Amino acid sequence: MDFKVLITDSALADLREIVEFIAQDDPQAAARLGEKLISRALNLATLPERHAYHDAQRAIRKMPLPPYLVFYTCDKSARVVNILHFWHGARRWPEFS
Repeated sequence: MDFKVLITDSALADLREIVEFIAQDDPQAAARLGEKLISRALNLATLPERHAYHDAQRAIRKMPLPPYLVFYTCDKSARVVNILHFWHGARRWPEFS
């Protein structure tokens, strides 16, 4: 049975910022990248624990999608993956609340 993948408001804001920035130079590339990031995040419905921890104490994992990272948590008992942030790897780490 697959996990349900939920994308937080903060992750959607990150994604919007990434796509809008790239769209300044190439709107089609921006749309493709946005779709790729969403698609890969939704693929976490299967085997979400396959990626390393970013912060083991808070159970935050990171999925690399160079040069981007997808930060998320996985609740095994509820079978839910929460996408916390879409982030460019060259930036300082995002704040997690």
